[in-house]
Amino acid sequence: MLFTSLLLLLGNAVFGQDAVGSAGCTAPSCVFSNPSLRFGTGSENSVNSFGLFQQPWYYSPTAAAWYKLTYSNYPLDTAIGTGTGSAHWSGTNIVNLYSLTPSSQTTDYSEFVVDSSDMTKTVGHGKIVARRAFVVSGQPVILQNTFSLGANQSFVKIITTLINNSTQPIVNAIIWTGTRDDFVGVTDVNTKTRGNLDTGSFVAITANNQSSRAIMITNANEGVLFYSESAGVMTAFSSCCSFSNVYNTYPLTLAPMTPTPTDGSYAAVLPLGNISVGGSGSITWYYAAGVITSLASVAETVAAAQVADAPPPSPVVSMWAIASLSSSAYTTYPPLASSLETPTSSSTALSTSTANPSSTALSTSTANPSSTALSTSTANPSSTALSTSSSTSSSTHTASPLPAPIAKYYMTLQVNNDFMTSMIAINVVTIFVVVSCLSCMTVCGLFYYKRYGPFHNKTPVLMLRKARENAWIQ
Repeated sequence: MLFTSLLLLLGNAVFGQDAVGSAGCTAPSCVFSNPSLRFGTGSENSVNSFGLFQQPWYYSPTAAAWYKLTYSNYPLDTAIGTGTGSAHWSGTNIVNLYSLTPSSQTTDYSEFVVDSSDMTKTVGHGKIVARRAFVVSGQPVILQNTFSLGANQSFVKIITTLINNSTQPIVNAIIWTGTRDDFVGVTDVNTKTRGNLDTGSFVAITANNQSSRAIMITNANEGVLFYSESAGVMTAFSSCCSFSNVYNTYPLTLAPMTPTPTDGSYAAVLPLGNISVGGSGSITWYYAAGVITSLASVAETVAAAQVADAPPPSPVVSMWAIASLSSSAYTTYPPLASSLETPTSSSTALSTSTANPSSTALSTSTANPSSTALSTSTANPSSTALSTSSSTSSSTHTASPLPAPIAKYYMTLQVNNDFMTSMIAINVVTIFVVVSCLSCMTVCGLFYYKRYGPFHNKTPVLMLRKARENAWIQ
């Protein structure tokens, strides 16, 4: 066995292949893939020159085949908006990333785990960090995407970070990510439904002005899920076949879902807020896919992963402060999404047994987040939009209630911390009292023993005198 392993390592070294189980990728093509998801054709780099994913694919166990998740060979799309005062509903000036040219690029494969390798490609899972430098609306920035894919997970986790490389603060930064033209499995027409992951289950919104942090794209056989729990995130859909169609659509004017399956575009709207010079803002989002009968369990898995990824709160931070987490130490949020979310009396939840996503794919459930816009844009009186601000030093936040799994986790942790603090204080006082009593008893005992013990009258002088008296008597 050892001899075989040595031969394998020697062969890899001679022929330039990455060893299975090792970290890193040195092959001409580095393929990000596991049994459920793949990015790219399987023979090309999964991360393109813009630092974005190539076309996503998912493996259908029922058909025993790989199916693409965008039309043609389209990669995932990204656009960046910055500034205030434009006629756009967000107030930003938006640039499609594919219209720019990266001035520098690095892709870090140090945490990429090799599953298979040959002379042309290395296939693996783990983590890839792609950094690209751009000039967005006259400001130098670095866009960093950290892609994480488990060995057997049906979703990929992405942390998108925008780093301010300019000499001026970036104001009102927003990132749109999605696709210009959806395609799921074998069809170009799909139902788009906006909603939230409520206690692990996908729950559709029921009104246009409700907040939506997830969007599901489904047909009779397969589905895709975009999701983020970060503050202010919204989702949108529009017509095909330009990404500008969806980022020009104000999400709170949309119906909860398309009335029929359509050929269109969709996006998650990721607000980063104001970013100071040298600072950064980050948003975490998830992309998942699966057969329609398992999509509900996929959503539950994604929600559980999001809860596990959530940073634990400090014991001294109040619950209200925890509920209004920001994207980074250098970032403040504008009131993009949100508004306070309050439960409504009815909502629509995903069913796992459906033959027609446009009519029977959804069933009635209860409790759904809703929201109303907070501010109105003066640049576009016909729609409700972002407020504008040029200050990076402060902003006003509205705390929205945490989802039930996260709130339960934080509450439990807070109660446990208070209980542990009380127990430690009681134990310290008890130990102090016990030690003081023992010390007092020890001192008193020694005093008594020395004064009244069997040797108190047998000092050396008395013993010598007694011995002389005995000798004289004799």
